[in-house]
Amino acid sequence: MDRQRFRGAALATGLWAIVVGAGVAGLTGCGGNSNNNNTGGVTPNSIISIVPGAFNKGAMAFSPASDTVHVGHIVRMQNNDSMTHVIMPSTTGGPNWGTISGGRFADYTATAQGTWAYHCTVASHTMSGELVVLP
Repeated sequence: MDRQRFRGAALATGLWAIVVGAGVAGLTGCGGNSNNNNTGGVTPNSIISIVPGAFNKGAMAFSPASDTVHVGHIVRMQNNDSMTHVIMPSTTGGPNWGTISGGRFADYTATAQGTWAYHCTVASHTMSGELVVLP
């Protein structure tokens, strides 16, 4: 193989590795993991429920409003409301369950110790909660 063809093949292989790596990073996310497919298979250490009619209930939108777990524990956010909610951290590094349709759930693995506030980011929703993560 001549030098020019070798460089082209090496460049194509390198670009392919970057594309695959970006895809894997996009699937795994950061700051914990999330599973919105209701396949189960994982037993959560804790379950937080979004209550029916949660969109305007503030801290009462989540049951419990504050929960405590340890690093490495799985926390399930169960949406018992008919509406879709987007549960995001209020500060960088906090729990991120993402978009959860009515009747579905998402799992988050606690990765960092601290007291983490979270909220629903859907416009006009006033929902907030707190997750305390111990070592």
